[in-house]
Amino acid sequence: SKSRQVRALASQTPAAPKREKDPKKRIVITGMGVVSVFGNDVDTFYNRLLEGESGISVIDRFDPSSFSVRFAGQIRNFSSEGYIDGKNDRRLDDCWRYCLVAGKRALEDAKLGTQTLES
Repeated sequence: SKSRQVRALASQTPAAPKREKDPKKRIVITGMGVVSVFGNDVDTFYNRLLEGESGISVIDRFDPSSFSVRFAGQIRNFSSEGYIDGKNDRRLDDCWRYCLVAGKRALEDAKLGTQTLES
């Protein structure tokens, strides 16, 4: 088999991204929330990422024998308690549960409650 080499070249004139001047188009990050293989809070996620830890392991949440891949990043010890009521929690798939919990944690981190969003 032939191998192919790809070489990335740096731009001849590196430039910083242009700063948005229109205040209506500017974005400000006010809070962060995360649900990941590294942990379910921002500090744990960040620290484990900095340590160079891998969140990839052998798949054990289901039988992967019908797939060519046997390794994945699996979210463990996840609880949506306090974020999603029991009835809706049972109806949602894991992806939606992760998104909702991470989003609500970001709102908490930003000190924005539902009262702020409704007013």
